[in-house]
Amino acid sequence: MTVVAIDGPAGVGKSTVARRVAAELGVPYLDTGAMYRAVAWKALEEGLDPGEESAIEELIGAIRFELRTRDAEAEVVLDGFAPGPLLRTPRVDAATSRVAVHPRVRAWLVGRQREFAASEGAVVEGRDIGTVVFPETRHKFFLDAPLEVRTERRLRQLGGRDADARERLRQQIRARDERDRRRSASPLRRDASYEVIDTSTAEADRIAARILRSVRGAVVATDP
Repeated sequence: MTVVAIDGPAGVGKSTVARRVAAELGVPYLDTGAMYRAVAWKALEEGLDPGEESAIEELIGAIRFELRTRDAEAEVVLDGFAPGPLLRTPRVDAATSRVAVHPRVRAWLVGRQREFAASEGAVVEGRDIGTVVFPETRHKFFLDAPLEVRTERRLRQLGGRDADARERLRQQIRARDERDRRRSASPLRRDASYEVIDTSTAEADRIAARILRSVRGAVVATDP
């Protein structure tokens, strides 16, 4: 079973790279961030405060949470509904890191991630994949880029152009970086087991090709 861990902060291009690597390896792509986004979205839909730990714990105990493979990707389904693009809004962005600090939420979602990858492997993208979810995998990559580069990328994704939108987004990403790095449960970090890749000066295809060379080389090296 091949599990590739791709970690890094917001806006470094993890999703694009992970999808391409998964397609080449013939394994599903799992965006763990979408799982946390789904919980945050559901909390907002229910009128809950994403930072209220007891309310969010009660929420995850009540919802029916599924991961379904669709077009070689894991799709999040909540109570029979796939929120899809509804997860990619500034409001959900802001709520997601508040949900993600709750230890029981993280433990619950980590269990779902491991179950999904157990049968056929996966390329798994997130912030604690190589440190917490799959620490035993040999294939660990940490993508990074300066804040300004990440802000511009996310701004293009959201369709914003004006200076006010750019500054608001920059502050949101910076705040999320701080929350992700300082949280007590599975903070964003890397260790010596990762291969670190700066995505600010390379196209997604080149980064994916680099990861594929490393993964395939490691597989060959372990063959008898």
